[in-house]
Amino acid sequence: MSRSLPTLPTTLLALCLLTPLRPCLAQAAEPVEAANAAGVTRIGTIQGAGAAARPGTYTIEAIVTGVYSDLNPAGFYVQEMASASDGNPATSDALFVVQPSPIVNIGDKVRVTGTVQESAVEPSFDQAVLTQAQVQVLSSGNELPSFVQLSATSFTGPAMERYEGMRIQLPVPLTVSEVYNLQQRGELTLTIGGVTYQPTQFIDPNDNPATGTASTGTSNVAAISAYQDANTERSLLLDDGSSATKPKLVPYLNPAMGTIRVGSKVAKLRGILGYGFNKWRVQPLPGADAPVFNVVRPGVPTFGRSDLKLVSFNVLNYFNGDGAGGGFPTARGAKTAADFARQRSKIIAALAQMDADVIGLTEIENDGTGPNSALADLVGGLNQVLGANTYTFVDDGGPTQQPNNTDAIHCAILYKPTAVRPLGPALVAPVTGVFERPPLAQLFATRRKARPDTLALVINHFKSKSSGSGLNADLNDGQGGSNERRRNQANALVQFINTTVIPAGATRVVSIGDYNANYEEDPIDIMRAAGLVVVTPPTSASYVFKGLTGSLDHCVVTSNMVGFIDVHKWNINSAEPYFLEYGMAGPATAVNSPFRSSDHDPVLISVNFSGMTPANVAAPRLYVYPNQADGAHLFNLTGVPASAGPLTLEVLLPQGPPMLQLRGPVALLQSELSRNTAHLAPGIYLLRLKGRNFAQTQRVMKE
Repeated sequence: MSRSLPTLPTTLLALCLLTPLRPCLAQAAEPVEAANAAGVTRIGTIQGAGAAARPGTYTIEAIVTGVYSDLNPAGFYVQEMASASDGNPATSDALFVVQPSPIVNIGDKVRVTGTVQESAVEPSFDQAVLTQAQVQVLSSGNELPSFVQLSATSFTGPAMERYEGMRIQLPVPLTVSEVYNLQQRGELTLTIGGVTYQPTQFIDPNDNPATGTASTGTSNVAAISAYQDANTERSLLLDDGSSATKPKLVPYLNPAMGTIRVGSKVAKLRGILGYGFNKWRVQPLPGADAPVFNVVRPGVPTFGRSDLKLVSFNVLNYFNGDGAGGGFPTARGAKTAADFARQRSKIIAALAQMDADVIGLTEIENDGTGPNSALADLVGGLNQVLGANTYTFVDDGGPTQQPNNTDAIHCAILYKPTAVRPLGPALVAPVTGVFERPPLAQLFATRRKARPDTLALVINHFKSKSSGSGLNADLNDGQGGSNERRRNQANALVQFINTTVIPAGATRVVSIGDYNANYEEDPIDIMRAAGLVVVTPPTSASYVFKGLTGSLDHCVVTSNMVGFIDVHKWNINSAEPYFLEYGMAGPATAVNSPFRSSDHDPVLISVNFSGMTPANVAAPRLYVYPNQADGAHLFNLTGVPASAGPLTLEVLLPQGPPMLQLRGPVALLQSELSRNTAHLAPGIYLLRLKGRNFAQTQRVMKE
């Protein structure tokens, strides 16, 4: 846009032609300001209290608060000092001035004449802007308007419109809930109250309360929609002050780790509230007001004394070409041999650090068990790092392709021969036409004790949510496409466990893998209804999709395993940016790092056949369930009347028998609750409290 000079005397104009522009304007500021002050319109009058600014041509005076030459459109934000505003809190005191190559600085006081626009078309894009701007710098180095403290309850349109273009500050820490667009557009999604979860992690489409086990119907779908609306209301976009795609320097990365993760926090967010692409967005400020994130990568989860350590891991379409260095690009995995080497290194780094006795794998190439197979390649790589013969694999009976498998990938099991020995042959679900990738089971006996213990491991990979038609169409109930297919697969898995795995000699069964169903979805309910127990809580994450954290990967056990098992998910993948994956990072891949080695997080399981003793026995891990609006709350025995006397406290599985019974005064039960429930597996439980003329039932979540 052209800039206009103020009306100047001839002698002063001649001087301007020979001197820098800004000093000239500064010299002319006072007389011009005095001459035109009467024609100035307050920005609040222009913005109004409605949804859109009032169109027209206006002259304003305000302080430059942010300059963004790389936005589209480029320009700068101005805001009036409180003493100069219209004094109406329902109207914004700021505007965006469109100027292709901004010539102003933060702290300048400017007089701008232009045409106000707020519509869907360029250059407004539904933000109030001043176009065809004639800009005069009146003075520099001015004090900036104070930050407005934004309400921490809702980021919806009506609540935000009054702050459009203004310097804002959030009164509470914000959490990163989405990093997908960071490299592409320099954007992060931030939320109040922690990450945004998939609604079906907590809300059952057909059960209220969610601890029910119905797997048909849509009676509770309205609650799914309400939960998602609440997610949207507490979400805000942090931009990078640029409209560039794939910026040369990816913003907001921790300089030491080169990442920012879902779950990272910014304690104090300050910036300018803008709007674009149908989202409220905060444009960052420079210097001390720039956003700073606390980024923490988790170490490998630790357990107390363990007899057996199990892992479930999705290896992200691990295809090794022809097994002899060629055969790339592959059907689903690496495009080049160099890419495969990077992928392989990261997968091996993750598996080596987890150091499990038995590993269930999903998404490994279905090319059999020969020396050139992907399975042999991965085991060979692990043994090269950890020592010869550390791992071997279960022979599923398919030298070139897994039996009953109709997909390019399959489920597989690795194990340490020094820790366990297989009992009998591998078991592949015999049913046809139900699974793309049938469950694979193996019964094991432990080797580390004189008296061996036995356990069966089942590894699964259910149908994805990405497609489906007819009965498998997405019903908009939060469960995605092909839910009917997954329901059938859950029923077939239960049948496989009951009629094949257990009769093979397994009294204790651990079923792991990628179920492609969140915690409260139908396939999980089908397994609960059959007496199986999901031993991870809804807050345990393994996958992030479109800014929503969920868990597609679960540990499901026979009820006799509760009290003998502990489970943690190692969030090395889902929270990390996609551009750190080998296929995106290329030569910049951190090949020795387990982080972003896949898109799903591994599930780590500790088994103690004598009874679980976690490393943190006394640490509180029971929370009120479902979560309250302001976040998770530790469960406490509060509100019990003194007249109730000594209490009886029972801890039960939602669909099973009591797991624990305690009796005593309230103070004693409270002090001993964490210790006495430490052995229980993570998940949902019912607490029954009984006393004199007192009875209460409370659902709790153990993390």
